[in-house]
Amino acid sequence: MKTKIVSSVSSTPDDLKRRLLERSRELFFRYGYSRLSMDKLAEDLGVSKATLYRYFPDKEALLRAVMAETRAWVLSELQAIVRDERLSVRSRLTAYLQFISRFMSGLSRDFIRDLRQKLPELWQEMDVFRRQQVFPLVSEVITAGVKNGEIKSDLDGRLFLEMFWYLVQEFMNPDWIISHDYSPSELLESIIDIIFYGIFVEEKSGKMSGGQRTGKGRKK
Repeated sequence: MKTKIVSSVSSTPDDLKRRLLERSRELFFRYGYSRLSMDKLAEDLGVSKATLYRYFPDKEALLRAVMAETRAWVLSELQAIVRDERLSVRSRLTAYLQFISRFMSGLSRDFIRDLRQKLPELWQEMDVFRRQQVFPLVSEVITAGVKNGEIKSDLDGRLFLEMFWYLVQEFMNPDWIISHDYSPSELLESIIDIIFYGIFVEEKSGKMSGGQRTGKGRKK
């Protein structure tokens, strides 16, 4: 059943706009940019085209608003995780990576491909966001872990993070994803698994909960 967004007398313009953005995010992430038209979006959102155009002049403007709202939400969630001093550094790092994995699981290959190929400026904005705002948050966790003894003091934190993000960036290339049978979230889980826990059996005992792979998770 489709989720309809119906404007009610009690709804304020801001409330309606927020609901439109939330539902549009689900649709863009699932179907990509190319497969959706403003007609289709209005129909699925349960509003008239006139209402949709009142808030967003075209499809690109709608997607840009969706991505701006998404960046703000992601940053808020990650900041709350990494700065929660009630949790150990291991728990914070685990929660951070699990949040990223859950977020990535909502991105279809069609969406990633469309963003990279049809809206390269928006793709670049997301890359800048990752490096300038998401990346430093991981640095905070690593630094705190070294300071309190949870992480090896001789770890080159910056090199570690550069290696991690380089792998993510290289393998999240839409061309690679399209030509292989991994979803974005499966790729991220595999990278985390290898970087944090290695390839030897004895290293697996400390794996973060929820991160085990059974070998059956690939898309068919």
